[in-house]
Amino acid sequence: AISADLYKLYVNPLLNILSGTGLGGHIGDIGCCAPTCADDVAIISNNPMELQMLIDIAANFSKSEGYTLQPTKSVVIPISTSTKSIEIDENYWNINKNPMPVVEHSTHIGIQKCQKNSAKLTAEENMKKARRSLYSLMGTGLHGKNGLDPGTAITILYTYVMPILTYGLEILLPSGRILDTIHQFHKKMIKQILSLAKNTADPAVYILSGSLPMEAELHLKALSLYGNITRADRSTIEWRLAERQLHLKTNQSNSWFIQIKKICLKYDILDCQDFLNNPLGKLQWKSLITKKIHTYWNDKIHKESERYSSLKYISGEYMAKRIHPILTTNTSNCRDIIKLPIRTRFATGNYILQTNRAKFNQNDVSAVCRVCGKEDETISHFLISCTPLETERMSLLKSLREQYIKVLELLNINMHDIDVDFIHVIINPYHLVNYCGTSLTSELCAFINIHIEPACRTLIYKLHLHRYKLLNLDQKRSRKNNLRS
Repeated sequence: AISADLYKLYVNPLLNILSGTGLGGHIGDIGCCAPTCADDVAIISNNPMELQMLIDIAANFSKSEGYTLQPTKSVVIPISTSTKSIEIDENYWNINKNPMPVVEHSTHIGIQKCQKNSAKLTAEENMKKARRSLYSLMGTGLHGKNGLDPGTAITILYTYVMPILTYGLEILLPSGRILDTIHQFHKKMIKQILSLAKNTADPAVYILSGSLPMEAELHLKALSLYGNITRADRSTIEWRLAERQLHLKTNQSNSWFIQIKKICLKYDILDCQDFLNNPLGKLQWKSLITKKIHTYWNDKIHKESERYSSLKYISGEYMAKRIHPILTTNTSNCRDIIKLPIRTRFATGNYILQTNRAKFNQNDVSAVCRVCGKEDETISHFLISCTPLETERMSLLKSLREQYIKVLELLNINMHDIDVDFIHVIINPYHLVNYCGTSLTSELCAFINIHIEPACRTLIYKLHLHRYKLLNLDQKRSRKNNLRS
């Protein structure tokens, strides 16, 4: 970071010379011929001769200062901005008497630039780099089964992988299929880390991980950048461009500032043009946009989750940037962490019981429990009624009922006054928070963390193991009988 700032001071005379010529690209009367970040300079012009003149100035400056320009990175990208086309002779542009290659795309400050698909190319490159970063972190335990606890894994993901995935996209603001592709990649990463099934409903991914959708992440970064522009000096090119575009361009324009205006309207933020004249401080602006974006997506994901019958146990419990409590652990013990995937399958409606097989299988499959053979194998039957699992269930279920009564006493509620399904308590005891006042929320959560949640987690895991053990024994017996016959 220090070397980049020092280089800006070093190269500033060149930038002053280039802008002082009056040549190169302009937006209105605002000259922007050489956008620069550290040692990455892009020279822009809609006139081939002017472009060559600016290249010569940059080359002469490098000779006088004693540094060499990178020949492989010194390329020309033609961009069509109108129906008119200018025919250019081959090897028209040169640098230090060497022809400059004309290419279809290249990289500038880490962003892929090309004729039409800059957003698509940049998104694809970012996903490749993010995937490599994800693989490199697997050694630390950043993977699903037998890995780190979900809270730590999500923190590592957002610290090391997400900055790579979203790099530069706040400038390009992808939409449509490109944004959908990034969405799918983002959700796939979270599902793998949390050991969620591939067909897990989208709201469940965000509810459990506390993650914002990719669209929200990009909007947050874009608005943060706009906040920096509003606080800049009024003589800067960025501030002047913002003022011009917001005054002159219509809502049909593809200008980045018009896209920012639309984003502000989406999140019910006051006209972004007002903030140019009355900018907020950095912390005030960050607090404002974070609150607006979180509120919008909290409401949206709550409403979406209520439409999924499979999410009835966790619907309406999304809170941005907060992992769901059923995935939190008090220790880093792998024995506790290994229980979580089974827990989340029940919470998201993805645990396969016989009723699920009978409902979705194309063949004629019985919904009757294969363990006891007495009644349909529903969630309530599996957790409460199945007699062969009673040995694993008895002590834990008794303890859970006692703790549940203590919770009702803590809330000063009669058991018959509220309609709470005990199955719901086993799968997600934290929904009991909805029945208490704000003053008791922290006390109730602490009680559930210590006394109820560990018991629920252990109960579900033990029943799962014993069920599969009995099913495997049944399969072995049937194979032996088939061999004898």
